[in-house]
Amino acid sequence: MVKVILSVNERKIPLKDFMQEMLSNIIQGYLKSTKGVPENIENIKIEIDL
Repeated sequence: MVKVILSVNERKIPLKDFMQEMLSNIIQGYLKSTKGVPENIENIKIEIDL
């Protein structure tokens, strides 16, 4: 099972299973087409400071 944790301004935002799966698929699709990313992805951490 995919587990996605979303935090905004250090506040955890609850996501339903569908949203977790959707975000995971979008990010994995992007990474699989990116040079230098290992073929076997076990976990992903993204941090964005605006």
